[in-house]
Amino acid sequence: MSSNRSRSRKESSKIAFCGLMVALSVALMLTGGLIPIATYCAPMAGGLLLLPIMLEYGKKAAWTAYAAVSLITLLLGADKEAAFFYLFIGYYPLLKWEIERIRNRRLHLPCKLLVFNISIILMYLVLGFLLNMQALIQEFTQMGAFLRVVFLLMLNLCMLLYDRLLFPMIYLYANRIKPRLKFLH
Repeated sequence: MSSNRSRSRKESSKIAFCGLMVALSVALMLTGGLIPIATYCAPMAGGLLLLPIMLEYGKKAAWTAYAAVSLITLLLGADKEAAFFYLFIGYYPLLKWEIERIRNRRLHLPCKLLVFNISIILMYLVLGFLLNMQALIQEFTQMGAFLRVVFLLMLNLCMLLYDRLLFPMIYLYANRIKPRLKFLH
């Protein structure tokens, strides 16, 4: 009987923790409509919140949380570009560890950049042509080819910095934050 109660309590803690992380991610994503730079920062910060879920409860729970945040922000978010940025890039903290498992270390960076660039290009194609977001099409048309390349290079630089940030964030969570979360022990 107490074994069932303990298992039930553990499962309830898992659901509550994952729900809290999803709620925090959605709250961050909803700021994308309020602060212009948050269009790109909020999805990356929301992706960071998947790391504690992955560390505590595994990849399956983290992927489920990613799907939940993606769906909620697509439905409720005012900034559709930020919502799609999360949909196409928010999974990166989960995928990074799979890329890091490739034995040949020289392939890590090209794989990361390839995944990121394909995701970004697909995202903007979907936003521009499938969803016919005229303001976005007009913005990119007015930029010109040179500025579009600069924009993509700046996004790549941000992704590389984001990639470097993931290890320290795991360290911070594991050594500073997790010990203070009593319900996880």
